[in-house]
Amino acid sequence: MEILQLITEFEKHIYNTYLKTLRTSRKLPFKLRQDFSELDAQLYNTLKKLSHFFKKHAHIKVEDFFKAPFSLYKDETFFSLEFFYTLKAIKAYTLLNKKQTMQDPDNIEQLEFIKKSLIFIYNFCKTNHISLDQYIFHKTNNEYSFMLHLQQHNVSVYALLGFDNFESLLKKQNCEIAKFVIGEDLYNNIPVFRTKLYNSNKAFNLVKLGIKKLEMKA
Repeated sequence: MEILQLITEFEKHIYNTYLKTLRTSRKLPFKLRQDFSELDAQLYNTLKKLSHFFKKHAHIKVEDFFKAPFSLYKDETFFSLEFFYTLKAIKAYTLLNKKQTMQDPDNIEQLEFIKKSLIFIYNFCKTNHISLDQYIFHKTNNEYSFMLHLQQHNVSVYALLGFDNFESLLKKQNCEIAKFVIGEDLYNNIPVFRTKLYNSNKAFNLVKLGIKKLEMKA
């Protein structure tokens, strides 16, 4: 009962997200854990460590973090919860993000991410009471918001390339700071992403028409 009183809702969410990922990776049904009264000390301590990790690195999405090793290491069917508090787990998350970023813009997953990105941008503008064309100039704590959104994997670089001032504003930033915020690979390959987008069969129209549609909706 003492552990039940100490465990937080966020820690319960962490455990159930892990459980869901573990089961669905094996194509098995899952049931979220409701009773945490019998949680053993080791599991409790691991959840505390992971809770601290996710709060310290707020840009990391819990579900994506747990999915990473299952997506990368196809021959592995099990990763303990303790595994996710290791450097190998962090590396898996980083590698998966790089892999997803470098995907062809017409890849199904990339097209879906572009759609989600445009919806995210629209909702961000609505929440902050700005027009869609003001989004690219908006700042959060003296940092361009779009850079933070790239860092947090809330928006696709292909969606941002649909905004006229995206590249010029990015180039005006201190390059070392920009590389630190959005990642060196992403920063160095902006021209490559632009070329891929312009040569795409579906993504280019999706971005252009999507932005135009959201402008009309705003």
